[in-house]
Amino acid sequence: MKILHLDSNHPLLINQLNDLGFTNDEDYISSKKEIEAKIHLYDGFIIRSRFSIDKNFLDKATNLKFIGRVGAGLENIDCDYAESKAITLIAAPEGNKNAVGEHSLGMLLSLFNKLNKADKEVRNGKWLREENRGIELDGRTVGLIGYGNMGKSFAKKLRGFDVEVLCYDIKAGVSNENCKQVSLEELQEKADVLSLHTPQTELTKKMINANLINGFKKNFG
Repeated sequence: MKILHLDSNHPLLINQLNDLGFTNDEDYISSKKEIEAKIHLYDGFIIRSRFSIDKNFLDKATNLKFIGRVGAGLENIDCDYAESKAITLIAAPEGNKNAVGEHSLGMLLSLFNKLNKADKEVRNGKWLREENRGIELDGRTVGLIGYGNMGKSFAKKLRGFDVEVLCYDIKAGVSNENCKQVSLEELQEKADVLSLHTPQTELTKKMINANLINGFKKNFG
């Protein structure tokens, strides 16, 4: 079985596939059109987010049996069309959850303490202490929309703070010791902070609109 790697990843992936007897080719520079001209030679390919995998691409992949995405979601792939062709789709939904949790916490603390703004001003010789005085996270309520791998990782990182963590998810029974699941209405009533941890799907596109924002009792900063 021949596999084409379209994005560079950790060498461990190719090494393990080699050990399993797969033939691995790498092409990280060719255009999408150039890849389409040879994709029929491969049984599978591995991608991150280099380009979208649409119907035209899949029609040219006449021998394709699987697509592996080194990432949490499959939003850059026409999943319905791929599955109609009996192509197996493989993602890594837990792979970057710790990095996302840490990054979310870092962004929140930076926002609350105006670190990016203050850093830019200090580099330009301005010292605006009062204008850049931050606010503390302790005592706040953090609301999460989406409580899968990424949401759970962020909630775990928040355990060291004196905060209440609430989540809303379309699936029932997702809460754990780090977060209480509530209705969207309760989340909108109580949240001081909103963090989104949803995949991009037809259900979540344009989810953040005026109606949702206006439903929150506390103003967005």
